[in-house]
Amino acid sequence: MHYGFVIFIIMTFVSFIWDHHRKFFYIFPLSACVLVIRMVYFLSSEEKRYIFRGLLSRSRSLGVSGDWRGWSWDHPPLLSPYDDVFLTLSEVASKYCVTGRDVYLKRVERIKYVPNKRMVRGSVLHAVVEEVITFAKKFLYSNGVVSGSVISSELSAIALDEVRKIFSRFSQLISSAQYTEKEKETLFSRSVNLWLYEVNQISAAVDAVLARHPHVSLDSLVNLAIPIVVEQRLDGRFLGLSGDLSADALSFAPVILDLKTGKFRDFQRLTTTGYALVLEALYEVPIDVGVLVNVNFNEKNYPIITRRPHLISESLRMEFIEERDRKMEIVAEGSDPGISSSCPLDCPFYSICHGD
Repeated sequence: MHYGFVIFIIMTFVSFIWDHHRKFFYIFPLSACVLVIRMVYFLSSEEKRYIFRGLLSRSRSLGVSGDWRGWSWDHPPLLSPYDDVFLTLSEVASKYCVTGRDVYLKRVERIKYVPNKRMVRGSVLHAVVEEVITFAKKFLYSNGVVSGSVISSELSAIALDEVRKIFSRFSQLISSAQYTEKEKETLFSRSVNLWLYEVNQISAAVDAVLARHPHVSLDSLVNLAIPIVVEQRLDGRFLGLSGDLSADALSFAPVILDLKTGKFRDFQRLTTTGYALVLEALYEVPIDVGVLVNVNFNEKNYPIITRRPHLISESLRMEFIEERDRKMEIVAEGSDPGISSSCPLDCPFYSICHGD
């Protein structure tokens, strides 16, 4: 069942930003009229109720053996089979290449690859969300307790410039992925609209906190209105993973959130599972829920946010560790697992495997 639905009540007010380079207005609805706050990483009250009274209740009844908790990293089955091989979490969790030959080509043959359009798009949109949340926190800490309208005005005004900076940062990758001018225009428009969407939702969240707690302190306001840490750095070496992992978002509830910009795929739950295991290894507290967050866009390039909460079950933990061990063996033994029977056409290694 899909739990990512949301109902908005939006009135006719809109915000306008003039793009001097492209000579047109960006039009975006103001957040003060949104009934349910739906920032990319922020869970609605309905989703929180489903997670805490649904998923976490189920997790307590089903149970996860201590052997499959991250804090059991020092003995089998979690113990890393190799002391000198460390994988990124995406290398373990990704199953776009079913056999894992992408890991072999990258880590054993050391073949350099050019990220495809899907990967570049994901990197750009991740950066937009990270930047706008960071800017909002920075603005509050620099200016004190202010209303949502002040935040909206200030952060909306810098949207175009900040997105241009992000595009400049990724310009080489965008070029290498062979984006056409039209595709670049579309990605730029979507990035600006995603920035504005987040600004408006954050502003609404600030106003909601101020309405409920008029004497709130600055630090409390920031943590209540923006209860998310983005791009949290984690050391995964206890589990044979990279020492410099980056989780998309951690909430103050025991929930892992991971941002996706394409279609939902079942194996993507391995990403949140991997981060849960790493957090359990580091802090020795149970993490039982992951949320896959999907950012998509409609025909007008406005963002559509859906979420898929899931239990980080014992079976998912087993699957993650099996993938880790299998791909570690590929790297350690230098064994070519062979070409997948169903290769995505946009795989960066497609021409290497198929000679096209």
